[in-house]
This record gives sequence, C-alpha cells and structure tokens, in this order.
Amino acid sequence: MDLSWLETGARSVVTRFLHQFITTGCLILLEDEGKTFTFEGTKRKSSLKVSLRIHSPMFYWKVAKESDLGLADAYINGDFSFVDKDEGLVTLFRIYIANMELNTYTSKLNKRRGWWTPLLFTSVIGSGKYYLKHLLRRPTLSQARRNISSHYDLSNEFFSLFMDETMNYSCAIFKFEGEDLKIAQLRKIHKLIDKARINKEHHVLEIGFGWGITAIEIVKKTGCKYTGITLSEKQLQYAELKVKEAGLQDHIKFILCDYRQLPNTYKYDRIISCEVLESVGHEFVEDFFRCCDSVLAENGLVVIQTSYITDDKYDEFRLSHGFIREYIFLGATMPSLNRVTSAMASASRLCEILALGFDAKFIRTFEYYFDYCASGYKMRTLGNYQIVFNRPGDVAIFGDPYESTMYLEADA
Repeated sequence: MDLSWLETGARSVVTRFLHQFITTGCLILLEDEGKTFTFEGTKRKSSLKVSLRIHSPMFYWKVAKESDLGLADAYINGDFSFVDKDEGLVTLFRIYIANMELNTYTSKLNKRRGWWTPLLFTSVIGSGKYYLKHLLRRPTLSQARRNISSHYDLSNEFFSLFMDETMNYSCAIFKFEGEDLKIAQLRKIHKLIDKARINKEHHVLEIGFGWGITAIEIVKKTGCKYTGITLSEKQLQYAELKVKEAGLQDHIKFILCDYRQLPNTYKYDRIISCEVLESVGHEFVEDFFRCCDSVLAENGLVVIQTSYITDDKYDEFRLSHGFIREYIFLGATMPSLNRVTSAMASASRLCEILALGFDAKFIRTFEYYFDYCASGYKMRTLGNYQIVFNRPGDVAIFGDPYESTMYLEADA
C-alpha cells in the first residue's frame, strides 16, 4: 500500500490513538500488502475480536480527520471491509462502546474537545462544517418536512425489503431471540393500545403514523375514531391504500401535517406517538409536549414509545456530530429519559435493493446504520421505553392513586 506523507502521518495518528484507546477486546488492521497492526487490551478480559481489511490509505486519513464520521465514510466508500462479513461491523462497535466505558484517556479527551471530536486539530474545520449543517437541519416548522422526506420518502419498496409485512419501522418487542418479526411488531402495537386504554367512544390521534399499521390495528381492536399525521408523502399514499384495502375509511383519517400545526380547538381522548421524539430535536421537545397538551382532552392519556440514550451520555451526544444525524435522520437527537420527562413536566435484501436503483454505497450506509444501532442495544448504551402520561389528579383513568399512578415500562 503506497502512502503519501500525509497518509503516513494519518496512519501514525490513528495507530497511536488505538494503542492508547484499546484497553479491552482486540482490533486488527490488515493492509492489502501484508502489513498488520494489532491492538489488544489488557485492562479487562474480553472475547470481542475483529479484523479489518484496509483497502485504501484514505481509511487512515478519513478516520484521523473526522473520527467516527470518517470511519462511516470509509466504510460506505469501500476503503475497508471485515474478515467476518456478518458480525464484523457490530463487533467493531461493541469493542468501541466497551472501551469508551473503560477508557479514562478518551473521557479526558472528549471533555477537552467540547463539541468537536476529531483526532487532528486541522479537522476542526470539518467538525465546524458538520456542526453548521446540524444547525441548518434543526427540525423547525419549515425544515422538518425536508428532514423527514430525506429518509422516509426514499422508497416504500426499499423499506419493504427489510421490514415484515406490517411495514413497522420502530422497535419491536421480542419474547425470545429469533422470534418472528411480525409477531414481535404486533405485540408492540398491542402493548401501546393496552397502555392507552382505548375504547370505542374515543378519538385517537397518532403523531407519526408510519405506514399505517398501528391505525388499522387500533380501529380493528377497539372500533374507535382515529386521526394520524405525518410529514412523509410516500407513507401517506401507502397508508391510505392499506386503510382502503381494510375497509376502514370511515374510521381512519390521515393528514399531511406537522404536530405544531394541529388546531387546539379540537381535543383528542388519546395521543399515541411511536418513536417520533427522536426526530423532534433537543430544542423542540418542550414544543412537542406543549402541542400534545393543547389537543389532549381533559381526562386524556398520552402514550409514547421512544428509543433513548442514557442520561449521563445525553449532553455529550447531542452536542456532537455523529453518523445517524449526518447520514440517516437529519436534524434528529435521540432523547434521554430525563430529557423526555423534564420536557413533559415543563411544557406539559441486496439484489432487490440494487434493482430499485440504489447503489453499493447506499447499501453500505444502511448496513452501517443497522449495525451501529444493534451494537448500542446489545451493549445497553441505547434502550427503548413505552411511557404513559396522564394529567395530575386524574383518577378516572387509573383509579385509586394509592394503587395506581403514572407508570413507566421499559421493554428492551
């Protein structure tokens, strides 16, 4: 592998950093021409081991220049691959998370760096670029639809290739590993319905109805009236077709609308929102709950499912730039439980994908995204909650306050 003096310097920076960073697990870099770098931790015994094949010296430059985003860019562009093609990416992320938990070196480094996290000082320009891009992508009323469209309007056919027939994109609730995805998704939906205590007389609002399966299941189970809002035109078209096929047009209405545009003159008995908070953004969580409060009936309930990051990592996470916010969910911020509850209180398949016209870089982007998330859940850095909110003093729904209060259930 022929390296320029700049790439040689970048390799030196990356390998020196990894020698200091890897205190548990084993990371091996295999260059195409035979040179090998091995980084093995001794602080804590671990069976985690991953080998990367480095195909281009740009790998070192990108990682040195833009850290985790550089790693993502290098993977997407094929600058490196894994010996273990199935589990390599997840294992790499698990090693990273395990070392972040143990490593005092990176903790001190992160505190010194503040909102930018590259390895080289010169890349502060690149970090500034991403910071500015995130500011411009903040999910304001005018920007939110563009953010949502950039992801959810890619192609309904594309999403159908990795989801089950319910077309449900949010986290499912599995009873055991390997359980059928459709069963796990329907279990999640019915848990939301049960928590909301919906009956035939209710009018339910769903903020972010996805491809419409929750609407159909709610009405089939309870016979209630349902209204759903979305910012995705393709989801709207798909969901309306499914409702028509189910013959439920008289019960279900879909609207292309931002939650901030809901008229507060009409009140809903129940509000359900499944993994929409992640797209709301840190600055607008209070606005979200304020809007919920303004359209919720006096004795109503709000049921929310959200993925979350742990409270101790939230501030560092929201101030940094990362892969998900750059490549997948523009302008998004995964909340912490404390952020959600405090805001509530204060505001009240490969060949088929190619056939659809998506290229190899696009496929690697989504491979990176799925494994990025999977490793976070496996290592318990990320989690998922279903939360029920009711108004203070409302005993009509939950009964005796000594026997039943506002509760929180975490389904991981």
